[in-house]
Amino acid sequence: MPKVVNIRERVHQPFRDSLCRLSGYTQGNVQDQSKLFTVAGKPSGQSNLANGSTLPSDQSMVVLALRCMLWFRSPVQRGGTITLADGATTILAQNGDWALPAAGAAGAFAAALGGSAIADYHDVHRNYFQASEQLLWSMGAGEKFSINSMPSMYYAYGGGLAGDIGGQTDLIHWNNGTEGQSDILRLARAVLIPPRQNIRVEANIESYVNDANQNGATFGVTQETRNMLSLKDNLNAVDLMQKIITFTIDGLFSRDVQ
Repeated sequence: MPKVVNIRERVHQPFRDSLCRLSGYTQGNVQDQSKLFTVAGKPSGQSNLANGSTLPSDQSMVVLALRCMLWFRSPVQRGGTITLADGATTILAQNGDWALPAAGAAGAFAAALGGSAIADYHDVHRNYFQASEQLLWSMGAGEKFSINSMPSMYYAYGGGLAGDIGGQTDLIHWNNGTEGQSDILRLARAVLIPPRQNIRVEANIESYVNDANQNGATFGVTQETRNMLSLKDNLNAVDLMQKIITFTIDGLFSRDVQ
């Protein structure tokens, strides 16, 4: 379809890309330093910017807000009932995410976990506070950052389910900010992305200090090869927890009129 020459329209169109979108059933590949908006042709579940690093068809954008989505969910065991040590009975979901292995398959089940335990709501909480504090984002256009090295909690997402740990339950949902749009990060000065200019978003994970001369070994913070104080290790672990982290640039998208 031909375009109308020298006329463009501005629409409210956010663009997002994913640092991770993991089921927890396979090993993740999150690194301490990652660049988003660099790979073209990602599936729509991971990104809605098909070009990857630039806006399509020589378009431009005025970025007015930045958002970070954090989403972690503990798995639900499928089965009948189990009797706890105190004699109490817990009903397990009939349509849960995973089930205990059949007789003779316990070895393969343990090997698939790679030394990790199946996640519960404590692990969900750990991922939320580590991702909020350890994951530092920088955003800009071209070769310069407009915002440099700020933690995820700075970029409230402004949507989704919000809640707290909710007591002794695996039905835990949390969110980076409230479920409303009022607390998103509105930029004090807009970031301009001209045509053919690369979008620059970097995610850096700065874990807690756990050097060999510290007390990490004394307190046993390492489980197999997984450092429980490291967000990278916890994201990559096979623990059956669903883990999603995305970054969104939000504002006015200028496109051709057809």
